[in-house]
Amino acid sequence: MKSNLNFYEALKKIDNTLFNPVIPDIKCFSPKDGDLIKKRNPVDIAKALVFAGAPVLSVVTEGAEFHGSLKMLKDICQAVSVPVLRKDFVQNDKDLEETIDAGASAILLMYSCLGKEKLEYFYYKALDMGLTPFVETHTKEDLEHAKQLKAKLIGINNRDILKLERDDGDYNLSKTLLKYAPKDALLISESSIKNPHEVREVIKSGSYGALVGTSLLLATDIEKAYKSMTSKTGIKICGNMNTESVSLCLNNYVDLIGFVVDYPIPVPWNLTCDKAQILIEKTRNLFDTHLSRISIVTGGSKDKILKIANLLHPDVIQLHYTETYEESSEIARELKNMGISCVRSIPMKVSERIKTFGTEKLIEIAKRIDTSPIDCILFDNRDASNASSNSEAISHSSYMDDICTSINAVQKTTLIGGGINLDNISKIINELHPDYVDIMTGVEVSPGIKDGKSLESLISYLRP
Repeated sequence: MKSNLNFYEALKKIDNTLFNPVIPDIKCFSPKDGDLIKKRNPVDIAKALVFAGAPVLSVVTEGAEFHGSLKMLKDICQAVSVPVLRKDFVQNDKDLEETIDAGASAILLMYSCLGKEKLEYFYYKALDMGLTPFVETHTKEDLEHAKQLKAKLIGINNRDILKLERDDGDYNLSKTLLKYAPKDALLISESSIKNPHEVREVIKSGSYGALVGTSLLLATDIEKAYKSMTSKTGIKICGNMNTESVSLCLNNYVDLIGFVVDYPIPVPWNLTCDKAQILIEKTRNLFDTHLSRISIVTGGSKDKILKIANLLHPDVIQLHYTETYEESSEIARELKNMGISCVRSIPMKVSERIKTFGTEKLIEIAKRIDTSPIDCILFDNRDASNASSNSEAISHSSYMDDICTSINAVQKTTLIGGGINLDNISKIINELHPDYVDIMTGVEVSPGIKDGKSLESLISYLRP
């Protein structure tokens, strides 16, 4: 049974306090990434995405470069109960008529291809015919035109469609252009969204949602991959020590796969740099690693940390020792030049905060980090001295109110760690609303040995 909502209404109806709005983009081929369907049936893919919760779909029908067709669009529209957007190079009125005949309820209109006058013509023509116009921009000037048009649904294409998206554009273009976007429109970041982290980043920058195609279509389990993209809260599983634990994380599309490497104080999860290198290389050769990122937890001197970064090339390095604010900022600046994000933990012990940051006040520390080169802030009730003990979990900490105030006061990505498990994760999410939960002992049988049932239960809670 077809949805009575149009494309815009279906997007607007999403409870974006519970889920990040993600439009799945079904395309058969990418000029940059090649065959994306790989002998699967596009209709089956569409059904799987709707079953996973997709409120709308996007279908690329252009044939020469993207190997799509109107028949594929029609077959998908007949098979699903959600509104569908047709993506193609619109040139004439017939394209709009064929879109309606195929059963789609929205049409893509690109400033890059049409120019201002033609786009305006097709915009009003589409509205008159009952189609939702999805206006695509790529420049500040395009956004200004869309604002003058009072377009309700605007996409920002991070790549150049005139280069058939073969360029190296990424989500940072959206983060830049969103500053100039009209406030009364639904903004969608399109193209080159590689993983759930980038979805959260564009939404945090002001986008209503994201349109994701290639990364989803390359996934082994497209339903799990889609749910990971829409999850409001990312999950980091730390202390991995073997390929079995890593495979478990990848099977569940964990956002951040963490390894403790050359930590200055002995902890049960510590890997030497050589062992970590072997395990990380194996990790990168496993399946669907494009949807997860690799995180290293370490500490010590700048030279030591940069050496680890150069050898292991992780996506993220977490400073979790006694590095001062100044040292952490300097390290973060160097890591940024290497394309690596930096997380700085804030200990809950007053004595450790004073020693490391010169003050005990959480909010002062958080605000200082918020204006620094450091990318993410971790509030963690555990340190080397109590990491493997049954000491108080952060959910029972007397600092919960202070943590909540600090999270609300900053723009940087936030993580919460320290004894998180299935029993207390609801309290953490509902009271603190962090961007990520950082979990280690909460899903372990013993140090480094992850429990599949515990991890799957946590994932099910975060991605219902």
